[in-house]
Amino acid sequence: MNFDPNTGLPVQQQTQQVVQQQVQQPKKDNTLKIVLIVLAIVFVVPLLLVGVIMFLTSYAVKDVMDDSKTNAFLLYAEKVIKDTQTQYIYDSNIGNAADLGVYVYDITSDINYSSTGNYRGYVVVDSTNPQQTKYYLDLNDGEYALINYEYNGSVDKSSIIKYSEDIYNRNFKSPRVACDNVKKDSSAKCLARQGYILS
Repeated sequence: MNFDPNTGLPVQQQTQQVVQQQVQQPKKDNTLKIVLIVLAIVFVVPLLLVGVIMFLTSYAVKDVMDDSKTNAFLLYAEKVIKDTQTQYIYDSNIGNAADLGVYVYDITSDINYSSTGNYRGYVVVDSTNPQQTKYYLDLNDGEYALINYEYNGSVDKSSIIKYSEDIYNRNFKSPRVACDNVKKDSSAKCLARQGYILS
């Protein structure tokens, strides 16, 4: 008979003990692990996918919203210019805009709007050349702006910029600032819609 030098037991008896220990140990139940893995696959993975999809689409939605705001601003700019053209022609016919000069129309008070919402600004009418009256638009809504935009039949969407406090200080502080920013001839008079000189 062979004896194990570590335990001192016969080798055959030691093998029987190991087999008995293995038989006595309960089998590990992997059912709970399998159930948890299945739950993770069934519930957590789809939630993660939905989260990723929502994250990615939020940027697309933001772009669509920004684009619609820009389009609304563009339409309002077109309306302001056309209404100012009508008002200027009326003022010229009744004698308010009889002098050659640069007239400034405040959109909140000179174009007969009942409300302009968040829109503020001026339309500058350069009538120093009676053969070619030019219209310039300074318009903002607190989010977007057009600065010294020369109107030639339509408003170019690419000219719309983000509005800032610095833009306000340079362009929207007063009607006189709006006039000075666009007049080509330094000797030209800056006039209010009613015909008086702006100081």
